[in-house]
This record gives sequence, structure tokens and C-alpha cells, in this order.
Amino acid sequence: MFVNFKLLVEKQFNYTIKQFQSDNGGEYCSTIFKQFLTTNGIFHCFSCPHTSQQNSLVERKHHHIMEMGLTLLAQSGLPKVFWVDAFQTFIFIINNLPTKVLDYSSPYERLFQCSPDFSYFYIFGC
Repeated sequence: MFVNFKLLVEKQFNYTIKQFQSDNGGEYCSTIFKQFLTTNGIFHCFSCPHTSQQNSLVERKHHHIMEMGLTLLAQSGLPKVFWVDAFQTFIFIINNLPTKVLDYSSPYERLFQCSPDFSYFYIFGC
């Protein structure tokens, strides 16, 4: 998946990935993956074992997405089989709403240099 992501970032957005940070999970420690990063000039940083505080921003965002995805699912009254749709919808909302971190523009706006279209937003589950 990372190889595909790297290609997307380079071809669609003309950016290069310079650094990759991960925990010491097995999926990021294989010789093939390490060699791929080295060959492509990507620096690989690891967080220290048993120190979730090093990933605090990611942990908080993950918690936020979990809470709001479950909230969307609960308020809609849809069965739990729609949990993926609820989480994807919330991530879509995050990426289209302005944020203080980006000087009150949205991630979508920063990436595509145009305002997002809100005309097709509906209540989740309708």
C-alpha cells in the first residue's frame, strides 16, 4: 500500500516523501520495505517501544475519528454493518472543513487549490 501511496503522491500532487515514521510493527520492519525506503531516499524513523506519547497527535486523531464515526452511526440508526461508511464520511468531513492549523483553509483546499463543494452534503444515513 505504501508503494501505491508514494506513486499517487508523486504523480498526482508532484510531492516527494522524505520521511516515514512508524512504530516497530512487523509490517514496517521487513527487509524488502526497508530496502524500498533506502532506495527511494526516504528516511525511516521509529518511535520508541511502549511510548504512545511519541504518537500523541496520531493517537488523539484516531480517538477523535473513532468517537465521531460511532456517533454518526448511532445518530443515524443504521445497523453496525455501515461502520465503514460512517468512518469514511467523517474523514471526508474533516478533509473538507477549515482548520486553524492550515490558517482556516481546508486540507482539500490546500491540496487542490480550490474550495470544496458542500452542495451535496446530506445528513449521514438519509
